[in-house]
Amino acid sequence: MRRKADKLWSSLIRLRNNSNCEVCGKPGNNPHHVIGRRNLTLRHDPANGVLLCPLHHTFGRESAHQDPVWFNQWLEENRPKDLKHIKSIRQELSTNYDYEKVIEKLEKCLKLK
Repeated sequence: MRRKADKLWSSLIRLRNNSNCEVCGKPGNNPHHVIGRRNLTLRHDPANGVLLCPLHHTFGRESAHQDPVWFNQWLEENRPKDLKHIKSIRQELSTNYDYEKVIEKLEKCLKLK
């Protein structure tokens, strides 16, 4: 069930920006978690995802993995509501993670797209 939820989350992140990098607009196929996947509270939260091209995901000097300070600044300027949401719940512990509910919510979001 976790894999299904992961795939649905990735699909939703790709669709949000028509499969283009949210930073530069070039084709992107790298859904990136702002807060890592180990945080179950945010793992499948669409606000915690950004679609990036390889350059802005991993390989460029200005990339989420190579320069987290730059990436945080980019989030502050371009996704302030999502960043505020992420910061407000990132410390919450998910003790009862219900994959069925998560999958249902993600499928509903995909149908709305």
